[in-house]
Amino acid sequence: MDATSKQELTVNGMTCGHCAQTLTAALGTLSGVTAVDVDVAAGRAVVQAAHPLSTEVLVGAVGEAGFELLAVYERTR
Repeated sequence: MDATSKQELTVNGMTCGHCAQTLTAALGTLSGVTAVDVDVAAGRAVVQAAHPLSTEVLVGAVGEAGFELLAVYERTR
């Protein structure tokens, strides 16, 4: 059984590879996060973690990285 959570984030304000690195680093420091995949062109990030992260925690991390979190979706696989 896969005990991980995947959440897809819609993020505004990313324009380049440096943006992707900055967001990956910010999300990667959150408790329980095991992987982060950022797609600048699509304006999204997928966060894999041991447990679902609260929207408040995600908004804070994305905001501190200099971007705006527009939406969070739970992924089923």
